[in-house]
Amino acid sequence: MGPLWEATRDLHHACEAHPVGAAMAGGAPPVEWYAQWLQALHTIHSVVDPTLPPCLHRVERLAQDLESMAIDIPQSAAAKAYAQSLVTEVELAGAAYVLTGAHLMGGEIMRRRLTGYPTTHLEWADRQEALNELKPLRQRPDIAQSARDCFAALLAVMDEMIGC
Repeated sequence: MGPLWEATRDLHHACEAHPVGAAMAGGAPPVEWYAQWLQALHTIHSVVDPTLPPCLHRVERLAQDLESMAIDIPQSAAAKAYAQSLVTEVELAGAAYVLTGAHLMGGEIMRRRLTGYPTTHLEWADRQEALNELKPLRQRPDIAQSARDCFAALLAVMDEMIGC
């Protein structure tokens, strides 16, 4: 098997091409979509963060962003189902790889584009430390299917947001 990013490339690109993903990448998603997205990430990170080094934790930062939006958003059924499915170390590591990679890499670009949106969850006390913690995950071919499952869950969240 090749690098982990190759094993997930098709689903990664599908997330970027999805109408929600494209709106986020463009820096001007509908406010409700953005709040729904943050709520879904919060749900997933609530399960993943306790298994990660503190420098990678995002749940408190996501809560700050949601609080600053002051929009009542129901919990995503797709995010809740996915979060509940994360039981094994391999499943949690696959989710951590996808989420941490997204927040660190694409998130740095998104943070600059999302003018007027709260982006505390995309800020890092020590970005290099976080990158160092991500590196071992990127070298684990055993989490390829779990990473694919995370991307598939994120697509399900996006579909849910637009009523597919």
